[in-house]
Amino acid sequence: MRYPGVMFATFVEELIASTDAELDDLLGEAELARRTAEVRLAAVSAVIANRGSFADHGHGSMKGYLKQQLNCSGVEANRIRRCASLVDQHPEVGDALLEGRIGTGQAGRLAQANSHRRVGERFHEFAPILLESAERLEFDDFVTAVEHFEVQADQDGAFNDQQFHEDGRSASVKVIDGAVEVGASGGSAMAASEMKKIFDRAVEAEFRHDCQARRAEFGDAALEHPLRRSLQQRKFDAFHGIFMASVTAPADGKRPEPLVNLVIDPTTAIQALAQHGFLDIDADDLAPVDPAARRCATSDGTAVHPDVALRAMLHGSVRRVVVDAHDVVINLGRAQRLFVGKAREAAQLLAVTCGHRGCDVPAEFCDVDHVDEWAADGGRTDQDNAMSACGSHDRWKHRQRLRGRRDRHGRIHLIKPDGTVIKPVGARDPDWAERDPVPEPPSEEISWGEFVELRSSERRRSSLDAPC
Repeated sequence: MRYPGVMFATFVEELIASTDAELDDLLGEAELARRTAEVRLAAVSAVIANRGSFADHGHGSMKGYLKQQLNCSGVEANRIRRCASLVDQHPEVGDALLEGRIGTGQAGRLAQANSHRRVGERFHEFAPILLESAERLEFDDFVTAVEHFEVQADQDGAFNDQQFHEDGRSASVKVIDGAVEVGASGGSAMAASEMKKIFDRAVEAEFRHDCQARRAEFGDAALEHPLRRSLQQRKFDAFHGIFMASVTAPADGKRPEPLVNLVIDPTTAIQALAQHGFLDIDADDLAPVDPAARRCATSDGTAVHPDVALRAMLHGSVRRVVVDAHDVVINLGRAQRLFVGKAREAAQLLAVTCGHRGCDVPAEFCDVDHVDEWAADGGRTDQDNAMSACGSHDRWKHRQRLRGRRDRHGRIHLIKPDGTVIKPVGARDPDWAERDPVPEPPSEEISWGEFVELRSSERRRSSLDAPC
């Protein structure tokens, strides 16, 4: 197959004639080539910056020089400049990017942290840990880890930033040409999480309503017909419903609790309590903990300053969930087949989205699946053996006969029947927590097809699936 350099239309025709596997390979090759080009661009820019040769072109900074030479925006010039500084100070990041183990997005976020006006000087202390996180975590989880580093490395500054947003909070509702225009900005991290949670729940309720209406109209053929409203329309109607609900609130004025779940590790919780006199210990005497491994965030992944978290726990509609070093909240053994009640809540609290890479369905709307199958592999119904999976990816996992396995950091990876780990382009195989067990065939008493159907019927009976 030829690559770009031929006419684009010809190249596209060759792509159309490719198999799905060939397209997967070509996408990977293109991404690895982009990462190589990115690190070369950063390295060349670093040398130019160190020489100061941008001045030969009449510029006083690399930003102006890059805008001239590359005809790019100031935002893009600053991004390249930060990446150049990062690989210059930390060649190991350049190695990871050149080898394709991390992407340009991960490198860019590391560069932002390295250039942070307050905590950049501490970046070198945690660069190896953050680089490892960049390689092994999904992008959104990695960004959360970097945000935790920035908060923990500069608690006073981070608190001031959050206080600035809270002091500058504002909102407006306007009618323009007969249509509504709503805007809101600022506020605390907890207020933001509460508002987003309410909105997400309202959108989910509108989705379920559409699903129920479609099933009532078309019965078993429901999935052959589209929902009556688009996602954007459901979002608007959900937002309108939230406004209208304010005039039909319960007489006692109470809202359901907890509205937000706050996941916090023991060290962060103890430090926050001690610093404000709730524990009779000196917070400075506590052993230091890797900031990238700390947890102080809402269950949807919003990072929260420990002081804000403490205030919310004392006064807000918040449930605190303290997790141990292995993120274990609850263990129900093997006596129970389905994740329900507290076991289901615990499994969902420790995930932000569906466990299938690239899926953004919030964990609270997902099924809770067994990593090791309950029927076929003797898997337990406890937190160590739980993963969140949206309905479609839960079913897809079983159709493809995938199995899950935890790495030493506790993250679950899906493995194909031939032993291939499903992973991003350039990623290395995980460092597993335990030796790989010998996979066992499904029990002779139940076939895979029967097992999948059994799961589906049980989910329907326990109302864990969306009614669509």
